[in-house]
Amino acid sequence: MAKTRNLLFEPCISDISYDFLEQSKLYSYQAKEYSERLHAVMSSDYFMRNISQHSIELGFCDEYDLLKNDQLPPLAQALNQLNHLRSSQRNYDLEDKITLQDLSHFLHLSYSITQGFDPSLLIPPRRNIASGGGLYPIDVYVINQHIPELPLGVFIYDLFTYKLKLIYAFKDRDELNKALNKTLFAEQKNDIDYTNASAFMVLGAELERSCFKYLDRGIRWAMLEAGEIVQAMYLAGASLDMSNCAIGGFNDEALAQLITYQNPSQITLLALALGK
Repeated sequence: MAKTRNLLFEPCISDISYDFLEQSKLYSYQAKEYSERLHAVMSSDYFMRNISQHSIELGFCDEYDLLKNDQLPPLAQALNQLNHLRSSQRNYDLEDKITLQDLSHFLHLSYSITQGFDPSLLIPPRRNIASGGGLYPIDVYVINQHIPELPLGVFIYDLFTYKLKLIYAFKDRDELNKALNKTLFAEQKNDIDYTNASAFMVLGAELERSCFKYLDRGIRWAMLEAGEIVQAMYLAGASLDMSNCAIGGFNDEALAQLITYQNPSQITLLALALGK
């Protein structure tokens, strides 16, 4: 009888995929050039006109008009309204800080368990976003900057206990500011009001949770899942009258260290500023 393999302890991510992940990282010495490139694109009429007018060229084909959406059922109307309200807001009001209650609502609506574990079907607890194989490789971290009921620090959001667990406490605001400058390039970029944001979300991926089953293809599922969570965060922010903005330009290694990642298969995928 063949010996059962324990896939949990076998290498599951190829060297080529690790090379890709390494090449896609952003480091502090690249931040200035990266920021200048983004500014050059966003401030150019030529680039923005071509981006906004982009379409798929198919040549001649049959076309069919879709029907108007003027008779949507109530839930669909609510979703349609949120879709119109969601947007990236880059400025925040320091006098109107997010409270712990606000953050609790935001996290619950963004990422939560919607169905418990079913031992008869071996189905893990389901969440409000889709995940390849129900493996959920993404964890959500919170960096508190101005939420008064919480200490200055880094927390991991535990969906199962619905708690924020403090994994690193800053000694003072000066240490927090240095960490934000090192990880999010807060002083080197002026695209977001980093100073007045109440908190920052960080989406980290434990790639081996997905890749042990799907091998390298599991990296795709992790990235897709991060996108799903960010979209849910935007919709949650719109429903709660909060302002948020996704952050893609950050120091990958420094941010990974801040949330206590140590292995190559643990990567930071996205951050998000949150305020009012």
